[in-house]
Amino acid sequence: MSDNPQQPQPPPAGAPGTWPPPPPAGYPTQPGYPPPGSYPPPPGYPPQGAYPPPPGYPGAYPPPGAYPPPYGAPVGYGYPPRYAGFWIRFFAYIIDGFILGALIILCLIVVIVGWIALPFVAIGYMPYLWWKRGATFGQSALSLRVVREVDGGPIDGGQAVIRFIGIIISGWVLYLGLIWVAFEPRKRGWHDMMAGTVVIHVN
Repeated sequence: MSDNPQQPQPPPAGAPGTWPPPPPAGYPTQPGYPPPGSYPPPPGYPPQGAYPPPPGYPGAYPPPGAYPPPYGAPVGYGYPPRYAGFWIRFFAYIIDGFILGALIILCLIVVIVGWIALPFVAIGYMPYLWWKRGATFGQSALSLRVVREVDGGPIDGGQAVIRFIGIIISGWVLYLGLIWVAFEPRKRGWHDMMAGTVVIHVN
């Protein structure tokens, strides 16, 4: 008997009864990996294509209001918002000028009460209407609305007062702050930037 008996050798990889099993003939795969589809799906798992695609998919846009508006998109007016430009806002100011002028004349006719009410009418016309109605009468006639820049909601009384002060400041520098509306991407004047507002179309 030999002092160094030959040790038994393990069966080669892929031999019957060993792991990993041999790959199918002609199937290019790495050693030890079973071919695709060799494992059955778990019980109750639906086959591929069992669920229909969403309505209108692919290539269809979601209906308006399907997603919440991002920053700067007015709530309730759709997305993207239509910002009011320089000329339509200019015409709204002209309409407001006629209305305000008529109110001032009316106050002057009523001598006693009129002189007391005149400064309140002149100063409070725009801020009050922005706060309570979202627009002056001139803006309403042209379907415009003053809203919060951040979420499109109605502005409060403080923003209305700041916006009015901003208009006065814009007029002091040769109306540059008002003309700024024509060049700013979201059609904001200095008074809009100061108050955090934008002016949009509502239809």
